[in-house]
Amino acid sequence: MKKLLLSVFSLGLAVGVANAQERYLDEIFTDVDVTAQVQYGTNFNFLLGSPTPNFPLNTDVYAPNGDNETNRAAVILLHTGNFLPKYLNQSPTGDNKDSSLVVSAEMFAKRGYVAFAPNYRLGWDATTTDPTYGPDIRRGTLLTAVYRAINDTKSLVRYLKKSVAEDGNPYGINPDRIIVYGHGSGGYVALAYGSLDRIEELENEASGKWLSSTTVPGTSIVENQLYFSTDLVGGIDGFGGLYNDTNHFGYTNDVVACINVGGALGDSAWMEVGEPPLISFHCPNDGFAPFTQGLVIVPTTQEVVVDVVGSRWAIGQANALGNNDVLYGSTPYNDPYTIAAETALQSNHPDLGLNPADYRGLFPFNRPTIQWPFQESSPWDFWEENSLIAAASPLVGGTAAQAIHDNGVSGSPSMSPALGKAYLDSIHGFLAPRLHHLINSDVSVKESEFLNENTFVYPNPAHDYLVVKTKEGIRITDVEIYDVTGALVRTENGLNKLSHQINAINNFPAGLYLIKVTTDRGVVTRRALVQ
Repeated sequence: MKKLLLSVFSLGLAVGVANAQERYLDEIFTDVDVTAQVQYGTNFNFLLGSPTPNFPLNTDVYAPNGDNETNRAAVILLHTGNFLPKYLNQSPTGDNKDSSLVVSAEMFAKRGYVAFAPNYRLGWDATTTDPTYGPDIRRGTLLTAVYRAINDTKSLVRYLKKSVAEDGNPYGINPDRIIVYGHGSGGYVALAYGSLDRIEELENEASGKWLSSTTVPGTSIVENQLYFSTDLVGGIDGFGGLYNDTNHFGYTNDVVACINVGGALGDSAWMEVGEPPLISFHCPNDGFAPFTQGLVIVPTTQEVVVDVVGSRWAIGQANALGNNDVLYGSTPYNDPYTIAAETALQSNHPDLGLNPADYRGLFPFNRPTIQWPFQESSPWDFWEENSLIAAASPLVGGTAAQAIHDNGVSGSPSMSPALGKAYLDSIHGFLAPRLHHLINSDVSVKESEFLNENTFVYPNPAHDYLVVKTKEGIRITDVEIYDVTGALVRTENGLNKLSHQINAINNFPAGLYLIKVTTDRGVVTRRALVQ
């Protein structure tokens, strides 16, 4: 029987071992095969400031040993680290070899998933001391780093879909069953992945946090414009851009769920009906990622960067929109993990006292024994002190390496491998029945098939015009056309119609184009040949 974290909630519950073992619900495999450094794309690296081309994007792959299934769900695990290199970020974590991420990948694989743990691009100016432009430089470079990480994750999603369609499905996965899961900073990316799907959501954001307050000389930061230029770093789908490689053009970025462990969301206003369900794990007293709403603080200088909304707001909105309904069947979950989550939701903590029915998919780790000055933030993380100091000292020096360990412990005062794994057991125990239900449900498949069957783009091949048409009351809101380089060549927004004609395409160079159609029921893509 796996060790549970339930004792910290003083529930006094025992867990029975089920007789029947089932994929995604139970750990049905004991051994995991790991393939390291699989390249899933390339892109420009901004870590040293100036963009450097041909930077390899790699992922480690975890698969259950001895498994012959070829239609498995896939999960992408995104590491934490404040979008800066490990140790230089003043943290004991920060890459895909973090102990908690490796153990989590193994837990997924043992339940029958294929897990992918990538390293995404890092780098932003966290230490600027510019007295005039410092706040905009910090905020702009950080938000751009988050944007790049989202696009790297999209590249991996498209790589997996392409591997099934063109490469003989080497990982034995179902391209319609991909999940994004992230720890800490990776949790920020996972939440944004599931909700940030239109550039207008940034440009029209009420708070204006993605728009610069000033023009910074010598940079691309311009007053009242987005902190980054999509002409430089690519569009919202990861296509185009002078300093962005379009990886695996022609495949969608669709995933079936997004899971956050200790991160937050840029803005709950991004969230709309029909987006992937969200599941979040969060410590309400987290001093770094707010549980409700608050400020992100620079780890290196303790400067304020940007305000965000936490798991409570994000999951509340996902439930209010009905997006989390697909995680639940007609029979309520009554496992110990669900009971622990619901008990915590209803506790007398200042940010809790919530109705569990309004926050399905939220597990707050509330430990009354953790008292100020400690603010528990990521107790699932763990490391070995001497190993950390040995690895960090060549980069930052011995005194700073010791401080990194001490600062890490301040966010998890009883840090140990046993405690970290106990938290991960609870995380995966809570996830298992929900993801099992989602993966084995045909709700999302039916919705996708319905949208595909009732959306048409013609004529194909085309010469003078293209028509986008829907049936069954599906309303078209936006149409975007991309060329084979991933460049956006035509946008038609704010349509709200059942049929739309795109004229003057004879001005396009002959070739293959990707037509992205956004509707009130989701997004569908088509390929069209222009002659």
